[in-house]
Amino acid sequence: MIKILKLSDVCRDIIDCPHESPVWLTEGYARVIRNFNLIDGQISDTEPYYVDENTYNKRTRRAIPEPGDIIFSREAPIGNCAIVPEGFKCCLGQRLVLLKVDHSKVSSNYLLTVLMSNYVKYQIEQVSKRGSIVSNFNIGDLSNLKIPVLTNQSDIAQFANDISSKITNNRCINNKLESLAKTIYDYWFLQFEFPNEEGKPYKSSGGKMVWNDELKREIPEGWELTTLGEMFHITMGSSPKGDSLNEVKCGIEFYQGSTDFGNIYPNERVYTTSPIRKATSQDVLLSVRAPVGDMNIAMNDCCIGRGLAAIHSESTLLTWNTLKSLHSYFDVYNNNGTTFGALTADSLKGLITLNIPPRLIQEYEKQVSGFEKIIRNKELESRSLSSLRDFLLPMLMNGQVTFKDN
Repeated sequence: MIKILKLSDVCRDIIDCPHESPVWLTEGYARVIRNFNLIDGQISDTEPYYVDENTYNKRTRRAIPEPGDIIFSREAPIGNCAIVPEGFKCCLGQRLVLLKVDHSKVSSNYLLTVLMSNYVKYQIEQVSKRGSIVSNFNIGDLSNLKIPVLTNQSDIAQFANDISSKITNNRCINNKLESLAKTIYDYWFLQFEFPNEEGKPYKSSGGKMVWNDELKREIPEGWELTTLGEMFHITMGSSPKGDSLNEVKCGIEFYQGSTDFGNIYPNERVYTTSPIRKATSQDVLLSVRAPVGDMNIAMNDCCIGRGLAAIHSESTLLTWNTLKSLHSYFDVYNNNGTTFGALTADSLKGLITLNIPPRLIQEYEKQVSGFEKIIRNKELESRSLSSLRDFLLPMLMNGQVTFKDN
């Protein structure tokens, strides 16, 4: 049996976040959740920020997030959500809503499953088409979302949770491999403990170091400087005509600006039938407009707009970590006192970096090439599982598909 209720009917309360931005801290009294921390139904540790006790008390004056509550993003991207876990002290950042679930009507896991389903995503799209929202989903429209309440809530929630757990596990594996590739990069090319001709760590085994005036540090003897433009093939983005854009997968994927915080690979969004500048699969996509320096890896060949540059080399993870090592340079554009920092083609291509000897590039690629394959395969598996979940959930909710007994 199915009942259709409003979201406000299955929640004890729906509480909007304070509208002023808190001061972000790298450590503090409590976590502050931002919309990019809500990934596939869970609160991600990616780029964690904190607030002090005074700010926490101000931001939780109307309600304290408790275990079982759901945090919902009502502005770009709309619809991301997650359950507050046990023993987790947090408050809400901007553009988030706290849902106090009425457990006499639905479980938190079931409501989360419905909110993440195409059943709700379709409703959000319809509201958007009516012009009720521009960049955010207002509290009134959120409260009126239709929620199917079923008798087999636990089965559906368990089904969705099993898939989400597998996707989360894949993401953890990928993050670990990415971290390991960065550790090797830093050890070899920032601390200069790359294997010498005898296979021993260069610097600590007595490898000769010489002072470099431009970098203001010692570098291995014989190493030279180069530019990113000389080291990598760089393509600056150019946006296609607006009437070529669509969401029905006609043409190729189009990305503009920073795509997805916390994801190595960006999610599909818009397609274009008239691409101008393209990136190839496994190119690093670098945001060249605020926030400058955010990165993803292209899952497939795609079109890139003015907010992105595509950086290509034989080793994706070498490119990825070389760019990560230059974050302080990119931060100059993010903290230049203007509201819109941007990195020009000449500035990006002319950025000075170390010219890593070919032998070591080959050695590094041997170390991490297996990582790249696993990361890509895990991402493909996660996308397949996500598609399966999105395909089956609506049919489970309307009774077209049911679970076998036992």
